Amino acid sequence: LLSLEAPQGDDGVHQIPYWTLKDRPLYVRLLVLPLGSSKEHLLRLGLRVKPVDFSQQIGMSVVQARGTLSFKLHEDLAKEHDGINKWGYRKLTTLNVEVNPVRRNKHVPDAEWLSSVSGSSKIGDTTTTGQVTPGAFTQTIAKAAEEKGVEISIATVTELHDNPDGTKEVIAVTNDGERISHCATDIVFAAGPWTGRLAKQLLGDKAGVALNIVPSNCSTSVILRPAQASKMVSAHALFTSITLEDGMTGAPEVYPRADGTVYVCGGAHTTEPLPEKASDVKHTPALADKLRKMAAFISPSHLGEGATMEVAQACFRPNSDVTGVPIIGKLGPGLWIASGHQVWGIQNGPATGKVMAELILEGKATSADISALEP
Repeated sequence: LLSLEAPQGDDGVHQIPYWTLKDRPLYVRLLVLPLGSSKEHLLRLGLRVKPVDFSQQIGMSVVQARGTLSFKLHEDLAKEHDGINKWGYRKLTTLNVEVNPVRRNKHVPDAEWLSSVSGSSKIGDTTTTGQVTPGAFTQTIAKAAEEKGVEISIATVTELHDNPDGTKEVIAVTNDGERISHCATDIVFAAGPWTGRLAKQLLGDKAGVALNIVPSNCSTSVILRPAQASKMVSAHALFTSITLEDGMTGAPEVYPRADGTVYVCGGAHTTEPLPEKASDVKHTPALADKLRKMAAFISPSHLGEGATMEVAQACFRPNSDVTGVPIIGKLGPGLWIASGHQVWGIQNGPATGKVMAELILEGKATSADISALEP
């Protein structure tokens, strides 16, 4: 969900690319790189980018714009790259919905699947709310980058060294155990919930405010499909407050997608530690079943009997532990950070990448005032 005024929600598991530039070497480790992010903006400035890592576990994210820059960039990118068809970009309505078993006598206009709720109110409409499917979004972007000369491989950063000429050498190990090396003039730490851990590993005492990026609790989410293709779920994103017949309460968030599936998250958290790799993040089956049960209660006709759970997944998010806002800017000579977006990574990825490209290449962010976010 891309929103100018939406409540906070759960984020998904993100890709973790990092890359170098030819001619002017730039080594970047980033969370999610939309076409409006550093990669695309550097390409548009005539520089060739070579990614050397791309973690593949992707989920859904809910995001909130602090301003209009990223919201507009998402719209522009969708127009430029056929986002409607390639990553499910669309505008939609966002609602607060209440459901309890005692009073289910209301329906939401133009939403057949919400025919027996207890109350609803509008949060946003198609002028303030949009949506993307992160998996399709990032995969399409990766392909577009490859078409511009980008090479993508999977590896894990293990070492960082300073070279006599002022550049830095990054050592990484592929999944096959191959040790690879890349030289860089600049390094951006933006490894999602791994940012603080990675900075401590590579920089030690020089990690500074990067250590303030800590992982959230682990959050389970599910993707459901109605039993019948004819039971289409309208474009209404829901922030709910529900009470089930057995007295259990919850506040699941429900996001119908353009492909007919429905993403459900919220309130399904556990406290296990962050694993070493995104591929090692596991969902909790009991929490997935809980979300499915709540979704069926909200919409018995569409998400109840016969609906299938196509995906159960989980994620950690990068929390900015001290300020509560992202940290974007310079850590030291040739060292940068762009992390701590919490649940708003997909929304704010384009704007973050745009200002990072400006900072690295021009020395100043001109597209947005990020003074409150700088280290």
